[in-house]
Amino acid sequence: MSSGADRKASAGDNIVNEQPIEISSDSSVEDNSNCEAPSDSESEVSVLSSLVDSSDSHDDQKLADEFSAILDIANKKYRHYMDLCTTAFKLNVFEKIEVAINEFQAFTTVPPHIWLRYLKALKVVTQTPAEWEIFKTKCSLALASFYDDQLAEFVVKSLMEQPLADHLQMWSKILADYGLERFDFVEEARRLVASLDEDNIEMIEQTLSANCVTWHYDQDQMEPIAKLIDEFKQKLKSNAENSSWLQESYLLRAETLSLSTNMKCTLTKLIYERCLAKYPTDSRLWLDYIAYMEKPKEPESEDLFHTAICDGYLKCKPMELISRVLQIKPTIAINHKYLELLEQSILSTEQVESEIKRQLKRLEPHMEMNVELQLDYLAYRVRHTDVNNEEEVKQLRNAFREVWDRLSELYGDLADTCFEVLQLWAQVEYAKLKSPDKGADIWCEIFSYPGSSVKAHLWLAYAQMEIQYNKSQKVSIVLRQALEALSMSPEVQIIVEFYRRHERCFGNYESIAECQKYCEAYMEQAGSYGHQSAWRQGNTRRMPAYQKPERKPPIKSSKKPLPAAKKTMPSSSQAKEAKESNFKYSSNMEKNKIFIKNLYPQCTKEDLISAFESFGVIKDVRLVYRPNQKFKGIAYIEFEKEQEAQNAVIGSNGIDIGGQIIDVAISNPPPKLPKGPSTSSGASAVGAAGDKRQTVKRRHQTSLIPTRFIITEVKRRKKLELDDDAAVSSTNDAANGNNTNNSNSNANANGNDNGNVNDSGKETAEQPPTASVSTGPKSNDDFRKLFNI
Repeated sequence: MSSGADRKASAGDNIVNEQPIEISSDSSVEDNSNCEAPSDSESEVSVLSSLVDSSDSHDDQKLADEFSAILDIANKKYRHYMDLCTTAFKLNVFEKIEVAINEFQAFTTVPPHIWLRYLKALKVVTQTPAEWEIFKTKCSLALASFYDDQLAEFVVKSLMEQPLADHLQMWSKILADYGLERFDFVEEARRLVASLDEDNIEMIEQTLSANCVTWHYDQDQMEPIAKLIDEFKQKLKSNAENSSWLQESYLLRAETLSLSTNMKCTLTKLIYERCLAKYPTDSRLWLDYIAYMEKPKEPESEDLFHTAICDGYLKCKPMELISRVLQIKPTIAINHKYLELLEQSILSTEQVESEIKRQLKRLEPHMEMNVELQLDYLAYRVRHTDVNNEEEVKQLRNAFREVWDRLSELYGDLADTCFEVLQLWAQVEYAKLKSPDKGADIWCEIFSYPGSSVKAHLWLAYAQMEIQYNKSQKVSIVLRQALEALSMSPEVQIIVEFYRRHERCFGNYESIAECQKYCEAYMEQAGSYGHQSAWRQGNTRRMPAYQKPERKPPIKSSKKPLPAAKKTMPSSSQAKEAKESNFKYSSNMEKNKIFIKNLYPQCTKEDLISAFESFGVIKDVRLVYRPNQKFKGIAYIEFEKEQEAQNAVIGSNGIDIGGQIIDVAISNPPPKLPKGPSTSSGASAVGAAGDKRQTVKRRHQTSLIPTRFIITEVKRRKKLELDDDAAVSSTNDAANGNNTNNSNSNANANGNDNGNVNDSGKETAEQPPTASVSTGPKSNDDFRKLFNI
């Protein structure tokens, strides 16, 4: 027995990669792609008993307990069913093996290698004609799962032991599926037909040839087809992931062969079935397969591609393909295609509804797919409802209510958080059924659920429906209700702008003036105090309220303004009293206390109590202020129990209070630094904590004189000095002009002048400029003298 028999199946979804389970000594299968059927000479005595090996012996009681434990798991995954089959085969009890197979089959399509080992075990215990019929039924189910030539080979060898005429239908379907790749099956069938009486040969041969496209082919004609198939199998085996180019390239090559239309269609089916056997959960591959089978068989022909293919166990009609993939792994895209094919079929509305409900039952563990399929189903009902028929309209409304209640029952508030079902219902009431009042009732129900009234996009959708389908009769009321619900949240400006824009476009002078007045008063009032948050309401999805919310005038806040910042620090006695509270500083995690940050500036204890009292009993609430009495935006809330604090973190982290998204976590303060004697540098505490000392920078004395006055004065003084220098220079030039006749005197004078210039240059370099000395006032007294104050 192979050592891989004892390894449990992996948790992956690719069934081909699962380790096979050895159930008999005549099985030499090591993996799903390379397995050999047992020869006729091999003994089939006690396949179940041969499962037990000295190296694989297990305690029966322990295995039985393990089997029962896996069987009792509520929401089993794929790996659980693989483990269930593994344990059942190790137990060597056929009843448990059959239970495991039936459980697996109810969950998803059973992998071919599991079917193969089950059928080998079943064949051993098959003795009577009735048991043989059961064996044939199980073989049919196995062959309808995936394309697997080794599984087909086992069934063919089993059928060869029985008369051909008794199992003609099974032979026909097997040859329809595998006759193109396994030409040896066709030759074996020919041999059996040749051995029959002449009376039955013609009828049997006619039946087989009608289903098998290669019945009249010989080895030479099959050679190019076999070469193409072998090359494709090698390419497919070497590919780790599926790629559409592989199928497309070989489909194009198949078109180049000189084959009949039926042969090309059967070859296409083989290529896709081979790919699906390796990538069974690839929804894109399934959709490509369906799309190919929906193509016309010939250009400008009404016959589709799949009509040219003989039906075997592996069905390839679009509706049959979608049923196969839904059993394996449904996706949102597959569900869309499923409903499209149902609508294109000739089924009645009742039959479609029955099919949808059957599929929805399987999708209950998958919330997102369930909601999407429910929406598609409701859209289907809307398209097929006669709005002039009161009975059909009533059934449509009942369908919407049933879907919403069912989703609420299954998933609670987690399902359809955007209220798409109710929004679609409201849209249908406004647009299709011409019932704006009922549509408004549905919007009132939407806003009665927690957190919905603070979503601006919902209010805008409501207003748009009123504008488009109800002649804007209630738009002003709706938008004012939105402003009251949103308070000063970041999205309130969107509603204000929309309100003003709507009145400018559709209103008159009086309505525009009223709108402007209302919006200005609203913004002024909302800015003067922190409006109480509207994020939490008492209603829940399980108890919806159907009353329309009444428009109420804004209520003035009764909150007292925060005290002004005090210049003096609180006295030691006051500080001591402030410290003596229910909140004690702790360096450890306080599991019954939560820490809240990013609170809006006007937040009060009453706001926090109203927001968090639903999570448990609150012992104390503390808002943290700075020494100048300015709120820091953080707070602590202490509950009686740790579980209440945890529920508060889970249920309130990220909610909107007063227009700001808060952060909530379990209180876990950092280590508090030890207190020490104060020093002039203020670094004693830091030094005690072991950190590096930082030198406090000495601040320079600042002047109270404005800088621009100093700069102006400097410019003025500098200009005066430049004017004086220019006057002196002009006087010297005039004196030099009067002494031009005496050259010696001029030379001496020039020499003396140069010396004077150099000396003055030295003096200038050695002394600082006078402008920098007297650039401006140096004190407040000088500043007053400068301006004669």
